[in-house]
Amino acid sequence: MGREFFCPVTIVFVFSLIVFIVNGTKTSCPCATEQQCEIFIFSLENSKDKWSRYDWSKVTTVVMVGYINLELMCFAHKHGARAVLIANFPKANLTNATDRSKWVKKNLQTVQKNYLDGINFDFEDFIEENRTDQRDGYTSLVNETFQTFKQANKNYQVTVDVAWSPVGVDSRFYDYLKLSYVSDFLFIMSYDEQSQIYGECVAGANSGFYKTLSGFYKYYEMGADLNKLVLGVPWYGYIYQCVSITKDNKCAIKHVPFRGVNCSDAAGHEINYSYIMASLLPKSSTGRIWDRETLSPRFNFVNNTITYQIWYDDPESLALKYNISTYHGLRGVGMWNADAVDFAIDPQGAKGMWDALPVYPRNSS
Repeated sequence: MGREFFCPVTIVFVFSLIVFIVNGTKTSCPCATEQQCEIFIFSLENSKDKWSRYDWSKVTTVVMVGYINLELMCFAHKHGARAVLIANFPKANLTNATDRSKWVKKNLQTVQKNYLDGINFDFEDFIEENRTDQRDGYTSLVNETFQTFKQANKNYQVTVDVAWSPVGVDSRFYDYLKLSYVSDFLFIMSYDEQSQIYGECVAGANSGFYKTLSGFYKYYEMGADLNKLVLGVPWYGYIYQCVSITKDNKCAIKHVPFRGVNCSDAAGHEINYSYIMASLLPKSSTGRIWDRETLSPRFNFVNNTITYQIWYDDPESLALKYNISTYHGLRGVGMWNADAVDFAIDPQGAKGMWDALPVYPRNSS
């Protein structure tokens, strides 16, 4: 599924990219100006002990998820980074222009009251392909937000989270190209790529390299400005209980449907990187296995005779994806989420994850 877009020309393109990833170690700012390069992160825990230990020499924008903390806002500004609000909107109200305008004004007031630097749209509801009224309503909402915020302060940032591919993933038939026109940039969520599993109902990579590459390539094909794309990656993995496991280590999982597909990653659950490294991998029955099909690590874990399979990302697999962004001159990279690494339980692993992020010239000493 992840390689459907390959053609002879594309194979050459991908081969040259992989050669660069294997041999290339230097990263440079690919953006029009150094100020535009992004390390865009999501913070879920309202804890100074957590966010004070982010690598602020790299962070350019921190999205506060589920909380607003003025101390974090000041801390981010002290380090030359933005602090922004995350927001969602009821799908049922997308076609109501009055409700949209009220929502925009309310969120602008929240941003201004808390001295924030903008807003991130995290709308992930399905919109059927024939519901062009809802599709256009969402685009209008983002556009009105963009225009209103920029009028209030030209430096405010308006960004939109989008699926790993723009081809109707999870029945999200949005107007992705227009969304890129009416925002500062799109944050491509190159994770949860197993949300709809076609074919064998087995555990798989959360963010396989080739799926991530194919998803980005679809945005490229539709004409998106590369400087308006930020590649998002996961700092978490999935743990699946195996219904059965084959000799070649395929983990069959329970059929849990999601949006019209009978098998999905809902059969498992998310698990943070540091917990994987500190508590599960040391007790694994297989040790770390490098999956060549997805360029991702995995391992098995047995508890009370039940076998589980864990798929995750680490500095090695993430570096490959970061280089997609660098090689093609995207606006930057980011992750969901920064608190999935924990210096308290896995200091070496946490440092390795931050170190793997690109070092753009504006962030280097």
